[in-house]
Amino acid sequence: MMKKVLIMSSVHPWNDTRVFHKEAVSLAKLGYDVTLYATANNHIYQENIPNLRVITFALKSMKSRWKTWLKLYHIAKNSDAEIIHLHDPELLPLGYFLQKVHQKKVIFDMHEDFPAVLRGKKIGSIGIPKWLVQLISITERKMLQEMSAVVYAENYYKENYETLMTKQVDIYNYPFLQKKIEMVKYEVPTLIYAGAIHEIRGFKEMLAVAKLLKQANYHFQLLIIGKVPERLEDYAEKFMSENDLSEEVKLVGRLDLHELMTYYTKAHIGLALLHPEANYLRSLPTKVFEYMSVSLPYVLSNFKSYEELVNETKSGYTANPLDPGEIMTQIQVLLDNPQEQLELGVNGYKQHVARFNWSVEERKLGELYDVI
Repeated sequence: MMKKVLIMSSVHPWNDTRVFHKEAVSLAKLGYDVTLYATANNHIYQENIPNLRVITFALKSMKSRWKTWLKLYHIAKNSDAEIIHLHDPELLPLGYFLQKVHQKKVIFDMHEDFPAVLRGKKIGSIGIPKWLVQLISITERKMLQEMSAVVYAENYYKENYETLMTKQVDIYNYPFLQKKIEMVKYEVPTLIYAGAIHEIRGFKEMLAVAKLLKQANYHFQLLIIGKVPERLEDYAEKFMSENDLSEEVKLVGRLDLHELMTYYTKAHIGLALLHPEANYLRSLPTKVFEYMSVSLPYVLSNFKSYEELVNETKSGYTANPLDPGEIMTQIQVLLDNPQEQLELGVNGYKQHVARFNWSVEERKLGELYDVI
């Protein structure tokens, strides 16, 4: 009889790359009976993967999110699933009670450096006080201690949890192993970014770079893929209108993983210009590994850990993410040297095949579930 697994997220869309495409699909392939609870979006699951069901609900505002938590808690408490796999810091208290009170086996999947995120958060215009960050961090560690296992999406996260005695496993967000395919590139030299869209993820700098490239008479397009918040939609519309960028800059909206990979393959240069926030400084963006998987050179923020990756793999360039002029200079080098684009892309793809792909991580996920 198949072992049942519940995967739950109160904030991620059901087709999130890590939650659905990687972990849920991999577990179903490994023979588990998987049910995923996550938020709805404009894509509908086609029920086309054996052993994998998806149940969606509307994403609620933070004020009314407790209703979602309560609903998920009751579902998990009454379920006969062998393992419950949780994905958000806000669900950790649920995991604690499910494990401690109801003797469920709970895996907590850590996607971000939570203490660092808290230090950067604001309530209105006021930062969270240090004492409160410390209190939340202590409480978090106590709850994690009760889990059956903690999964880290990044290697360095575990530095915050050295005293933790529970089982810990690194399962990185590397892309699926991609076969080398020759796809016709866009006729226009194309810069691409895909992911969450926010000021601190370089949205305004990318628009500023587009303005500089246009002023320098470059023929190009910039594709920004992801859901644009309303405030930034208004900003972009005004900026593009003032600088006559409607032909060059395209806000594509959110795409599913398979559609996204096609866009990547046809593009020429990837961008990942995260600001120097505590949560980003050592957390390598998944999209860089996706760029490597399709032989796409890139321009990346010049943080120390990012520069180490670039020096090690020879697959892209770095620039100060707060300086559109410096970013543009690196992009110019690539636009002016198609051969350099090609060589960096080839180097990245070699590293993808050798080290940075999901097959390795899928094995670790399977081994963890076997042990639990």
